[in-house]
Amino acid sequence: MTHRLSSEQIGQQHRIVRMRKVDSATPEMRALYNEYGTALVGQFIACGVTKPRQIRHLIEATLDEFSPTRGSFAKQGIRTQHER
Repeated sequence: MTHRLSSEQIGQQHRIVRMRKVDSATPEMRALYNEYGTALVGQFIACGVTKPRQIRHLIEATLDEFSPTRGSFAKQGIRTQHER
């Protein structure tokens, strides 16, 4: 007799594996997982970017570039002063 797992059981197993990965990470990586999510941080790791500072820099640079409410020259006000 073959026992098939329900989609809920499969989802639960995936969550357990994901949380074990987060729990075993360094404090810096755990902070990234918490702030940006395991899927996004995991993609950088899969591409070979493994240093937390580099991952944070790349994510922040991307978010600043593509979000109209982030970055130095956002329409909501200047976060930092720049000479033009």
